[in-house]
Amino acid sequence: MRHYVHCYALHCLDEPASDALRRAFKESSESVGAWREACYGHLVAVAGRHGWDIDAIFTAHPRLSVWYVPTKLRQLCHSERINTAASSSAGGGGGAHHLHGL
Repeated sequence: MRHYVHCYALHCLDEPASDALRRAFKESSESVGAWREACYGHLVAVAGRHGWDIDAIFTAHPRLSVWYVPTKLRQLCHSERINTAASSSAGGGGGAHHLHGL
């Protein structure tokens, strides 16, 4: 399960998005690995809407609080926060999404 904690987190935080993502990948015969990767992008977007604090999101949720935040997810959130801040300070305004599939 530890390799899928981020997918479970997406299911807990946004079940309709999780179901739609899983269905889309299943219908297109994509690999499980591709689906796992796609889950990260959705969680980064969730973190962005909550001040980039993915640890706080996990801690606050009763079903996620027992799990560690995956290092890759924490790194992606940090990277996207920096990219968004750089875009905003460079006059980009709204902050560009650098992850595909958001």
